[in-house]
Amino acid sequence: MNYISLIDIIITIYKRLKIFLMFLCVPVFFSLVYILITKPIYNPSAIVKANIYETVPTWIADLLQQRLVPSTPVDRMASQVELIKVLSKNVLKENGVNIDFELNKSYFKIVEKKTIIDTIRKNLNFKIIFYPESILVFKKNKILCSGKFEDTINCNYFSFVIKKLKNFNKPFEGKVVYKNPLLTIDDWIKNRINVDQIGISDLIKISVEDYDPEYAVKVANNIAKEYVNYSLEEERRLARETRKRLEVFYEEAQRRVDSLKKIIKALKVDTLSLVTYILDFGLGNEPMARIVERYFNNPGDEILKKVSREYVNKSLTLEEIFSAYNMLVGQRNALMSAIENTKLVEAKSVSVAQILDYAVIPPKPKWPKKFLLLILSFVFGIIFSTIFTLIFDRMDRNVFTPTKLKSILNENAKVFYNYSSLKFYLISNGFSKIYSNEKIDNFENVNLEEAELVLIVLRKPIIEDEFINFIKLSKNKEKVVFIPV
Repeated sequence: MNYISLIDIIITIYKRLKIFLMFLCVPVFFSLVYILITKPIYNPSAIVKANIYETVPTWIADLLQQRLVPSTPVDRMASQVELIKVLSKNVLKENGVNIDFELNKSYFKIVEKKTIIDTIRKNLNFKIIFYPESILVFKKNKILCSGKFEDTINCNYFSFVIKKLKNFNKPFEGKVVYKNPLLTIDDWIKNRINVDQIGISDLIKISVEDYDPEYAVKVANNIAKEYVNYSLEEERRLARETRKRLEVFYEEAQRRVDSLKKIIKALKVDTLSLVTYILDFGLGNEPMARIVERYFNNPGDEILKKVSREYVNKSLTLEEIFSAYNMLVGQRNALMSAIENTKLVEAKSVSVAQILDYAVIPPKPKWPKKFLLLILSFVFGIIFSTIFTLIFDRMDRNVFTPTKLKSILNENAKVFYNYSSLKFYLISNGFSKIYSNEKIDNFENVNLEEAELVLIVLRKPIIEDEFINFIKLSKNKEKVVFIPV
């Protein structure tokens, strides 16, 4: 049995080089056509620093919401990523990403476009006529809206601003086309916008894909700006609401401090009075709490009532009153400090969230990757052309290559591609009389019956039937094949 080696395949490809190159050019050609007809997609990116830091400390948030247990931790970066995706929807509407204008770009330029209604109707389009001083938009032969150049024209479904680049006399016609339902704003967010955290940092990358690189840059930067502005406004809003609620807690804490201060003052006065009382009247058996209760008279203050009652009933000591007073003073001071901090947050003009890197037009598109496609098409072409070259060689009726030769031979036969190797083999094995289809120097070419060896030289193609008959005649002889390369 004859095994086809790698060198056999290489020699076959070399012998069938024209066929190989023809098949190799097919995938490369289609790759070049694809690169030429495919509209390049650009993918600029903006990088923002996320606002994951506490505007209001956790202990204040717990106090304001009157939680019995601490708040549950959340993944702040994941929440910021989702927030940007939500904000991007408004940005996409503001930039009219699903609206396309078909007009003469030599005379007109779209300055601004905005989606008002993100309709899902298919093939929704409007006729637009440009006059020298005005613009009319029609819906089924009825005027939908009108306006002037460089003014905002509101058409219920959308609005736009168009700038006139050149003066003209005759009217121009154009078209406003909704790309829906193929590319609604939700589809844009899903397929054209990528918002991802960079590693484990507090940075977020905002990428926008579009055929127009300038438009993609504009949308990416607008999303980043919208996030920063929203973060600043959210910080201010949270600080404002926090301050209002803290002020209520502060007033309550201050009232309690004032109440305890009155009790402590009464106790201090009563201490001096007690000495005089005992000396003057000699009544040392009356409890001091009764004297405090007699000196203390403020029936409208519930806190004072409660403290004095507990003190009278001996469930509260003088040290505990001082301790409670100091604790309330500490809470009041902490609330005062927190209120001042919230005022500072309300007044600040820069958010923690920042744009660290604005999107710029990338030097080359994201797709198609020309070099990669050409390399892949070339590799695929080599595989494809090798397979089809071997198939073509097998189907050819001429014997010309080692793979074709070994597919016909049913017995082992030595194949040589170099004349020196062939000559060395014949001499070293003592073959002097050979039968060959070509004259070989230094060897006697005899008839088939007298020959010690049959040598087949494939210098040019041999018809398969003739080759098979030749093999049958030399069935009992050793066979050697020489294929000059």
